[in-house]
Parts: sequence; C-alpha cells; structure tokens
Amino acid sequence: MLDQLPEKVEHVVKCDLSGMQRTLYSIIQQNTSEALRTHYIKSQESAGATKGSAIGISGLNNAIMQLRKVCNHPYLFFNSWDIDDDIIRCSGKFELLDRMLPKLKAAGHRVLMFSQMTQLMSILERYFAMRGYGYARLDGSTSSDEREKRMHMFNDANSPYFIFLLSTRAGGLGLNLASADTVILFDSDWNPMMDLQAQDRAHRIGQKNEVRVYRLVTDSPVETKILASATNKRQLNGLVVEAGEFGNAAKEDG
Repeated sequence: MLDQLPEKVEHVVKCDLSGMQRTLYSIIQQNTSEALRTHYIKSQESAGATKGSAIGISGLNNAIMQLRKVCNHPYLFFNSWDIDDDIIRCSGKFELLDRMLPKLKAAGHRVLMFSQMTQLMSILERYFAMRGYGYARLDGSTSSDEREKRMHMFNDANSPYFIFLLSTRAGGLGLNLASADTVILFDSDWNPMMDLQAQDRAHRIGQKNEVRVYRLVTDSPVETKILASATNKRQLNGLVVEAGEFGNAAKEDG
C-alpha cells in the first residue's frame, strides 16, 4: 500500500526579512558577540576557564533561539499588540503566507501548518481569525481525547477547517490527516526526522492527491544554517528551492 501513495514533493520557499526583523536581528547579533567576548575574557582571566566556556555556550544557544524568534515574527518579543495589517508587514514569512493561503484555499487545498513555537501559533491564530480562515489547533497541552476529536473534525467531509495548526513535536506522530494535501513548515527543526514525521501526517494511506510541502526559510544566517544542517543529515528527495515568490503551482493544481 505504501508504494501506491501519491508523490510527495518538498519546496523550499525563501523570503526576505522585514525591516523590523533585520533591525532586531542585528541588535541580537551585536549583543551576543559582546556578551560572548566578555565571557571569553573572564574565562581566560579566571582559573575556572571551563565554567566560563560553559556560560559562553549557554549564551550562544539562547542567542540562536532569539534569532529564530526574530525570523518567525517580531511580536514574539512583545507582550501585547494590535490585530491589523502590521501583523503581516512585520514578518517576511507572514507576508509570504498572505500570498500563499488565498491561492491554496481558492484551489480547494487543505493545509497542515507546523511550527516549533506555541507562542507563534497564538500569533498565527490571530492572523487566521483576521483573514477569516477556519482552523483547528493542536499542541503539547492538547489532551489525548481532544487530539482524536480535532483530528476527526478536521477530516470530516463537511469540516469547516481550512488549516490545522500543529506544533511539530506534538503533532508529528499518531495522527492521520490525509484529508490535507498541503503541508507548510513555518520553521524547521534541527532534527530533519521531526519535520519528515510531520509531513507524513498528510502523506499517509488514504491520501489521494500529490502532497506538496512548503518549507518557509528567511534569508538569514541562522535559518540558512538550519536548512543546510538538515540537508546534510538527510538528503531530501525532490527538494525544490524557490526564490521568494510563491508560484502558480497551487493554481495549476486546482
């Protein structure tokens, strides 16, 4: 049965950072460089060089997480914000989504969208509501019973849901969502197997259409490095890199 599944093709869709994202990215990079330099000097001046190095590594890991947040959306650094068009303009990925989703919806596709960050999922929910997209959500806080309920509601022939928003780790296993034929990886996992497991929620027995996977990647060093690392760990078959614009593929499928 598995060898009879329709094809699955992954597209890497690149987009620019917004002006706000570039400013935040630069500030975090500069502060991180200064902090690491200070930790290094202190580690060399003290007898506990090992301790100083550990602090530096911890600081670097934290900085990478902050840079990843910048690449997703600047609102991840705010406690409150207004729901208006700025939610789109502030993030290159949201601007790209705002071009992709209307085409996918008009062509009759249904979407699984995965993210590493539950806080980002909350921002996406506000964006979906603003654009009038029906959606369901599942993350690590969702109970087992509720997982089953939402899966069946999404798969129902008369489902009102256009998008199923899932956290990569919580939604990557144990769900059959073959009613969707499009997967959007909003941000990538360092472990490529996590993303592959997420994609296979749609590419499963029962799937009748070709599954298209869109991996959103900003033109930033941190996300470029994550993509390169994942590609090196496992050569991704059928990988297509697109330069910034979401093409006419969704229209042609309809």
